[in-house]
Amino acid sequence: MEVVTYSLRNGQFNSNQYYEDAAAFTEEVLKEAKVLLPIVGRFRAYVEQTGIEAVRSAEEYAFELLMLGTLWRIYADDAHDISSGWTGIMAYLSRLRQRNQTLKPVADGVRGILATIFLAPTDREWSPKASLKHLDQLLRWMEATGDHVQEVKRLHNWREYWETVPARQVSEDIQAAVAFAGRFEESSLKALGKYTPNVEQFLQEKQREHRWKEDVVFSARRRVEYHLNMVGAEIMNRSFRADFLQTKHKAVILPACMRYYSKPKCQAHSNGLSCECTGCEPKCRVNMLMKLGQKHGFSVHLVPHESSVFSGDAGKTLIGEGVGIVGIACVSNLVSGGWKAKGLGMPPQCVLLDHCGCRKHWHEQGIPTDINFNRLMQIMGVKSTETIEQAGKVPAAVPT
Repeated sequence: MEVVTYSLRNGQFNSNQYYEDAAAFTEEVLKEAKVLLPIVGRFRAYVEQTGIEAVRSAEEYAFELLMLGTLWRIYADDAHDISSGWTGIMAYLSRLRQRNQTLKPVADGVRGILATIFLAPTDREWSPKASLKHLDQLLRWMEATGDHVQEVKRLHNWREYWETVPARQVSEDIQAAVAFAGRFEESSLKALGKYTPNVEQFLQEKQREHRWKEDVVFSARRRVEYHLNMVGAEIMNRSFRADFLQTKHKAVILPACMRYYSKPKCQAHSNGLSCECTGCEPKCRVNMLMKLGQKHGFSVHLVPHESSVFSGDAGKTLIGEGVGIVGIACVSNLVSGGWKAKGLGMPPQCVLLDHCGCRKHWHEQGIPTDINFNRLMQIMGVKSTETIEQAGKVPAAVPT
C-alpha cells in the first residue's frame, strides 16, 4: 500500500496497534492537561452563568485549548499579515460554495487564487503577542480558509469569555495554551509519529501542486495537526459515546474514496444526497460494509460530499432524525465533521481511514481507502467474531 501522508497500519496487516497507541497517548495528554483546568473551570463557570452553550466536559474544553494553542503556533503569524477585507471576501466565498452548488466551481476557482496569495502558510519562527486582537486575526484567517468552520464556532465562545476578563488574564490563558501545544507537539511525535511518516515529504514534494487550488491550505496541514486530530477523535468518541448509544438507529457515513472503482465503472446509483451500492465488486469495502450493515442493523451511506449529509436538513432527509452517526474520514477533517454532526442533533462516533488516498486532495490517480472493520464493530457494540480477514483481503491499489 502506498503511504501518501499517514498510515494507521504502520506496515502491519491492520490498524489494531494504532488504536491502542492512540488511546494510551490520549490518556497521557488528558493527564498533562490538568495544568489547563483552572482556565477550563473559569470558562465553564462563564458558560453556566451565560448559557452561551450547553456545558460540556472538561476534556472537551481542554482539547479546545490545545487546538487553539496548536493553530496559534502554526498560523497566527500568517493571520497577522492579512487584512480583514481579504479574509472577509474569502469567508463569503466559502459560505457561497456551501449554499450554491451551481456557483461552487466559480467560487472555488477564485478562492484558490486568493488563498494561495493571502492564506498559504509560511514557516516563520515568530508568533504575535497573545491578545484578543491577535486572536481575532487568527479567527478571521481560519474562517477565510473554509476548513475550520466548527473550530471557529467553539473558539468564538472562548473569545466572548475572554472579553469579560482583564487583558493580562487573556494573555496568560492563551500563552498557557500555546505552551501546552508546544509540549504536545514534541510528545505526539514520539507517540504517534510512526503513523505519519510521509507528511513532511508530501509538503516538500507534492503540496506545491496545490497552489492556486481551493485546497491549498487544507493540503498543507502540518504533522502535528494530524496528531491533534488523532487525539481529538479519541476524545470526541468518549465524550459523545453515551448519547450515541441511546439513539435507536445507527448510520455509517462513507466517503467516496472507499469505493474499489471510480465512476463510471462503479455501479452505485445516486439518489441526490448519497449513492446506493449495487454490489458490483465483491472486494469493494463499500459493498462489504453494506452487507455488514444489513446483518447487524445499521444503515450505510456512500456520500460523495460531506455537505450532502451535514447541510441544513439534508442529514434528516437522508437518514432520519435521532440517528447516531459513525463518520468515516481521513485524519485531517474527521473531528470537524463530528462536531458538525453533533450540532445537527446526530450524536457522532468516528473511525479514521487507515490511510488517505482521494484523487482530489492526496493522490493523482487515487488510492482506494480502508478502515479497521473490528474498530467499527466495536463502536457499533456488535459482539462478533467476524474479522477483517473474513471480510476479504485489502484490495490492491486501483485508481479512484
